[in-house]
Amino acid sequence: MSKKELKPEQTAAKPASKKMRTKELIYAGAFGALYIVLMMVIVMSFGMVPILYIIAPIAVGLVCGTVYLLCVLKVRKFGAALILGILFALMTANGGIWSICGVIASALIAEVVMLLGKYKSKFMYLLSFVIFNLNMACPYLALATAKDAFIQRSREYYGDKYADGIAALATDWIWFAVLGFAIIGGILGSLVASRLIRKHFEKAGVV
Repeated sequence: MSKKELKPEQTAAKPASKKMRTKELIYAGAFGALYIVLMMVIVMSFGMVPILYIIAPIAVGLVCGTVYLLCVLKVRKFGAALILGILFALMTANGGIWSICGVIASALIAEVVMLLGKYKSKFMYLLSFVIFNLNMACPYLALATAKDAFIQRSREYYGDKYADGIAALATDWIWFAVLGFAIIGGILGSLVASRLIRKHFEKAGVV
């Protein structure tokens, strides 16, 4: 893999279709399911401690960046990131309508970034994940838009101690901190994924 471009897949005599084929839809769905499982495991593990719950976007970015990049590199067409985004939105729908809209918007912008790179630019693929990982900040919007309801729900599900911990962290700027953690997670995750893909998956012919 060069520093500027990712090696394109071999092409047939006819131009490759710009639409996702059934096989590519299956790839996207499978990687999407893996992404969601890993994300949920991390969030549930971190979620038991208020401060860890707040910084979970960093851990998700670190772990899930490789899955995301394997998905979009395997497909190399518009739609792979969007499918992941839709699955993410479905799994985090309790964050509210603004959370869902934010998740879908992040996925769509990530798609546009890859499209601008003509599905060949390494930098644009990595940048697309930084943008995609912003979806991790979306479910936390309730801390800014419905703080009291969020804390009350935390109290009902996890008890007074946990809710009081969230309340202590839920300052007026907390969502912007979470957004920053999502960006950091996206950057770190893209760098880790780039290294792993170059050293292992590309040599094995996976992408």
